Amino acid sequence: MNIAVDLRSLQSGRLSGVENYTLNLLDALLAMDKENRYTLFSNRFLGQSRPALADNFHFINAKTVRARYPNRLLNLGLMLRAVRLESLTGDFEVLFMPNLNQFNIRSSAKLAITVHDLSPVITPEYYDVKRNLWHKLLGFKRAFARADLIFAVSEYTKLDLIRLFKIPEQKIRVIYPGIDQKIFQPKIPVERLRAARNAYGLPGDYILFLNTIEPRKNLSGLLRAYELLRHPTDLVIVGRKGWKFRAIFREIAASKKSAHIKYIGYLEERDKPAVISLARGLVYPSFYEGFGFQPLEAMACGVPVLASQATSLPEVAGGAALLADPHNPDDIRRGIELLLTNESLRERLIAKGLEWVKKYTWQKTADQVLAGLNGLK
Repeated sequence: MNIAVDLRSLQSGRLSGVENYTLNLLDALLAMDKENRYTLFSNRFLGQSRPALADNFHFINAKTVRARYPNRLLNLGLMLRAVRLESLTGDFEVLFMPNLNQFNIRSSAKLAITVHDLSPVITPEYYDVKRNLWHKLLGFKRAFARADLIFAVSEYTKLDLIRLFKIPEQKIRVIYPGIDQKIFQPKIPVERLRAARNAYGLPGDYILFLNTIEPRKNLSGLLRAYELLRHPTDLVIVGRKGWKFRAIFREIAASKKSAHIKYIGYLEERDKPAVISLARGLVYPSFYEGFGFQPLEAMACGVPVLASQATSLPEVAGGAALLADPHNPDDIRRGIELLLTNESLRERLIAKGLEWVKKYTWQKTADQVLAGLNGLK
């Protein structure tokens, strides 16, 4: 079977949740599949100067097809059905989209889509005008109706799909993403820890926020909780600037504890384990998540986690994290103080986290995705 894989989600050149999912899943999938042939489709306009993450795959069972069109032009052609993906990739039996994008394929081709979350539909207020327009143009309802198989990254996301789009349950498979436990592990060499502390100017004791800077991630709620915190510790913020972030940085500047708040910015994947491991705890107070890699990455590093009690996070954390109400800064404050001061609780959370995270492997994810794709023959 010839399977086309849409790699356009890798165009940003930086790793966030979707890119992390796509790269790690395909690394495992292409290495294990001895039967199917893969066509990896990417689009990169000649004028773009960014690292080509889509060029990272070199497997005997896969070829890469690179288009050179302006994204807007390609998306318009697909949306108006003036262009079919087959005209760019060659024929395929199945199109696998690790993240929804514009598509137009022949009626006999099968379609599999991974759905990471439905925040654009449920919480459009967290996005700017440009992104809300893009989400409308994607046509979620049409895409999900056309799909033969949908991979949901959590039971919570599956329930959202059924509730909002009336998708038949048998068309959805819940397949959890994995964590690279060779990278995220509890014994980071001392020299790497020292290098990270020096490179980023990290304070002695700190709690860590690791996420994109956008309203849905609720950094504002954490900042208000940090204002209320009685225990002396610094706050380190790591993450690229997403959208609607300017008001959040004004809050940081206006904070009475601003001298103890450090913003690093985007962190390269190779440095994440050390920066996580040096923290006293990871705080993940999102309003809405379809999955949530960072709490699991912290658990794998032996760092205790305080997560939001909303949406998929209790499911993903599985009792190995403290939970707090993301709408209640004082509840977040109480959770942080427990993480910092209750040593027996810290030890229990660390032990639970190290055990719980073992279930999240890319090998298992790839096994289940491959079984789903093979079922479309």
